[in-house]
Amino acid sequence: MFSAIPSENAKRLELFRLALILVNRGNQEIPAPLSTHFNCVLQQARLLLEDPRTISPEVIPQAVQLANDFRSIAGLKDALEGIERIGDVSPDIADKVLRSLEPNIAPAD
Repeated sequence: MFSAIPSENAKRLELFRLALILVNRGNQEIPAPLSTHFNCVLQQARLLLEDPRTISPEVIPQAVQLANDFRSIAGLKDALEGIERIGDVSPDIADKVLRSLEPNIAPAD
């Protein structure tokens, strides 16, 4: 029964991921609130990565998560290099970022 409950890893960055999923599926029009959220999370995460002292109550929690992922997931920061907003993301880039964000799954024995 507990296996049906989404893990914390699965819920991380869910709106950020949703924007990437829509782009990956070929959607040209991302809803404005979702676009704004994606852009804000990405911008704030980069600022935190550059200078962690910029943390404040106004920083979106998902930006903190993404900044941490930039440090801990190989290639994630590079995958988003040159991306300033969701409109800059191609389906190929979205796929690459989504694959990077997937939680590590232990191999079956």
